Amino acid sequence: MPQVITTILPDGNPKGLRIVEIANRPGKAFIVPRTKLTDLRTRGDAQHPGLYFLFGQGTDRSRVYIGQSENVISRLYAHDLSREEEEWDFALVFVGNLDNTLIKYLESVSIDLAKKADRYELFNSAAPHQNALNEAQHINAVEYLERIKLVMSLLGYTVFDVVSESIAGDKIYVLEADGADARAQLLEDGSLNVLKDSLARIRETEAFFGWSRAARRRFIEDGTFVSHKNGASYIFTKDVIFNSPTAAAATVTGRPINGWTAWKDEMGNTLDENIRK
Repeated sequence: MPQVITTILPDGNPKGLRIVEIANRPGKAFIVPRTKLTDLRTRGDAQHPGLYFLFGQGTDRSRVYIGQSENVISRLYAHDLSREEEEWDFALVFVGNLDNTLIKYLESVSIDLAKKADRYELFNSAAPHQNALNEAQHINAVEYLERIKLVMSLLGYTVFDVVSESIAGDKIYVLEADGADARAQLLEDGSLNVLKDSLARIRETEAFFGWSRAARRRFIEDGTFVSHKNGASYIFTKDVIFNSPTAAAATVTGRPINGWTAWKDEMGNTLDENIRK
């Protein structure tokens, strides 16, 4: 079904506050950088009940916090002052035709869906129980959630996108090097899903540093990487999604590398040759 979605730039700045509205549908979404919260505070509808998502960048993939509040801008300011949730850069806020019962339900369902999709590192400290809705409320909640999913997808936020439904084609890409033997799937948004049982090289070059190195340290700590019997490799204990082919390749090989030319299909063609040709 065709949809008309409008994006408004209140101050003409595409990097500032943005407002997203779906034609003939109640409610709206705000995308606001953390540094621009004062721009959102001036809007009366930002003081209404709302569901919000706080986005930030983790060591190996993006992070998200999902919450709700009866006064959403006040809650965002509380997050801004909190040291525990300081690693977020911008908020995506949904308001309009929402009440306390509905936002609590949407928060619970959204957290559950985000956990199942496992596309983002979820940094909620606890998951709320799903509250009971009557039939009319449940219909409204389902419709509202579909609008949230539509806006999220339009904006490129894959919080709810299940990997098995997001694979771009049926090719398996391989990266083989000394101590590394990894298999991966390209996803529609350009990220790469490195498959369980892939091998990552233990040895790191002197030029290897930054967030990929930090990701490897975290993988060792949380059990994503365990030593392989060959003594030269870590084995992936689960699938891991990386924001880009290069991030995945660097983490697998322990060195700076261009992932677009390092990952190859069964015919020896690189990602670059298959996707950018």
